[in-house]
Amino acid sequence: MRKFSSSNAISKIASIIIVIVIIAAGIIGYIAYTSIQKPVTSTPTTIPTPTITSPITAREVVKIAVGIEPDTIDPHGQTTTLIFNIMRHVYETIVWFDENGNVIPWLAESWTISSDGLTYTFKLRKDVKFHDGSKLNAETIKMNIERWIDPTVRVPVRVQLGPVKGAEVVDEYTVKIILKEPFAPFLRALGGYLLIASSKAIEKYKNATITEPSGTGPYKFVKWEKGKLVLLERNEDYWGSKPLIRSIEWRIIPEAATREAALLAGDVDVAFLPPPSDISKLQADPKVKVLTPITNRIIFIGLLPKGPLKDPRVRQALNYAVDKKALIDKVLFGLGIETNAPVPPHFFGFYGMEPYSYNPEKAKQLLKDAGYPEGFKMVLLHPTGRYIQDKQVAEAVQAYLSRIGVEAQLVTMDWPSFVAKITKPLEEKDYDALLLGWGPFIADADYTLYAQFHSTQAPPKGLAAAHYNNSKIDDLLAKARREINEENRKTLYKEIIGTIWNDAPWIFLYTQKNFLALSVKLEGVWIYVDGEQFFFHKAYFKP
Repeated sequence: MRKFSSSNAISKIASIIIVIVIIAAGIIGYIAYTSIQKPVTSTPTTIPTPTITSPITAREVVKIAVGIEPDTIDPHGQTTTLIFNIMRHVYETIVWFDENGNVIPWLAESWTISSDGLTYTFKLRKDVKFHDGSKLNAETIKMNIERWIDPTVRVPVRVQLGPVKGAEVVDEYTVKIILKEPFAPFLRALGGYLLIASSKAIEKYKNATITEPSGTGPYKFVKWEKGKLVLLERNEDYWGSKPLIRSIEWRIIPEAATREAALLAGDVDVAFLPPPSDISKLQADPKVKVLTPITNRIIFIGLLPKGPLKDPRVRQALNYAVDKKALIDKVLFGLGIETNAPVPPHFFGFYGMEPYSYNPEKAKQLLKDAGYPEGFKMVLLHPTGRYIQDKQVAEAVQAYLSRIGVEAQLVTMDWPSFVAKITKPLEEKDYDALLLGWGPFIADADYTLYAQFHSTQAPPKGLAAAHYNNSKIDDLLAKARREINEENRKTLYKEIIGTIWNDAPWIFLYTQKNFLALSVKLEGVWIYVDGEQFFFHKAYFKP
């Protein structure tokens, strides 16, 4: 018989107890774990379905009513923000901007800038094709740069890209753009102005006007029926996110009231610049959304340096003769901001001057001092359907001038005819003043001041409509755009603005707000940072 040992028994009992404790602890832990993991209801746990972030559009065609006819569809011949807006759906730029106005990669994935500020090297995307089937590469960018700077090619806003010397191909997808001198806003200029055309198009048209657009954008150009519409179709091979809306019809409807009626009847989905007098009515309509962003556009009366208008006292008199506040309140229905500088107040380099307050008696005295006590006659040219209440503004200015003895004969023109007239040399112009707006894509003083007041930018070379010519201002403007230090630039613009303000080559009016009415069912419309352009590549219709 095996002898029983008490010590062995105790050891066995202890082992059993330990095992029991371990098992119990495991059971308790499991119960605790499952009580945490299981939902409090009896509904079985399931893997959640991912949220669909891309909406589905209820309609595939958006119809947009605009007031003017394109003057050109050449990507490098653009003069007008609205037409550029249309073509920007077809063409793209090397870099672009986000919603806050920051420069972001686009056709270029990355870039570097040389220490002397003269060479910009861009690495291009490798998956981009043009609508005609050709591919984006360094040679294409080089061809676009060379066409832009070619003096035999009509490029009205050539100066806006800055002092570009040329471009060099490094390899198939790397290109250098070289400047003659440093240009502080150059990277932003590339995002704002240089639309990239295909190599096939450039080879075909050379220095002639491109009439068959071929870009890389989310929409392809289909046709332009003059007086009727511009039709764009979705680019099914687009390198980025493809648009939800298949077609964009930009319908040309010159009369603001007719554009509004078309929107309210459902014939169009968007109306650019409906009658400002109806803004309250539209805001109260549950079927309509109203957008009124502040823009980069300053509206002015350019005064040509001929006849009585050669005298700065006369030009100052015309400024004192116009009640700008009343103009904004009564004619624009609040869609403007009175200006006290030749650039909008939110621009880099802005410096506010003492306003030309409404003072018809002072205006009359200045005319008398200048030798025109009885006033004089002049011709005032203006477009219709281009700017908010443009015809009505011209009529109001005419009425104000008549109160100081200045008889202004109004000449009303459609936009293409107007552009053709104002781009002629000074000696060929049969008018004395013109109503114009200037809205660069970039809120930097250089883009208004250099383009409108440097003597080299007078038509036909540029669009400096007042033909202002001041050698001191020429030197300061050239210096300011080369100055990299922002505080120094501000100091230069302060002097420039002060001189121009006192010379008064314009009747300084206001910074314009934009005005757009659209169907409440249309979502995803992106307002560009300049407040002037509206993009539909992410738009869709709610059911």
